[in-house]
Amino acid sequence: MTAQELGPQAQCLVDLGHHAPNVNIEMIVARLVRAGKLGGFHFNDSKYGDDDLDSGTIEPFRLFLVFNELVELEDTPGLDLAHMIDQSHNVTDPIESLIVSAGEIQRAFVQASLVDRAALEGFRAENDALMAAATLRAAFRTDVEPILQMARLRAGAAIDPVATFRASRYRHRVAAKRPRTQFGGGGIV
Repeated sequence: MTAQELGPQAQCLVDLGHHAPNVNIEMIVARLVRAGKLGGFHFNDSKYGDDDLDSGTIEPFRLFLVFNELVELEDTPGLDLAHMIDQSHNVTDPIESLIVSAGEIQRAFVQASLVDRAALEGFRAENDALMAAATLRAAFRTDVEPILQMARLRAGAAIDPVATFRASRYRHRVAAKRPRTQFGGGGIV
């Protein structure tokens, strides 16, 4: 409502890790799209407030449901979203966590693309919530890892990105070039 009052340039950013427990984020996404006010996303996850965990680590089904809305509404005129990963890396390697998050975002998109839209629309028209939910669960439970691996292979990317990153010893090489600091830092960043 605030974005509508502020005018046509005001947009809303949906931060998937920054909301009250049990908020129906996918409904908010759908409403923002219909209002023409969805500007983008901060992809992350949360367990206790805005803890900016890796995407899809706590609530992968919620991430899938958000992508289900985006896939369903992808032909919406004027929909030009910003997609960002917003994470805090306190105990994990930041690059590895970003690799994992990117993979989980891709996974949710592919799973959402597999939803039987005609069946889902039919169940919605019949007000059959049980079968609509079953249609969504069927796509969510589909193992899309072979699809993701084939896409990586065709793009010339690593089949196992984290293992490839670790084998590259990039962190070790870069750390050797950085000057030592006198003061300790938080985490491994």
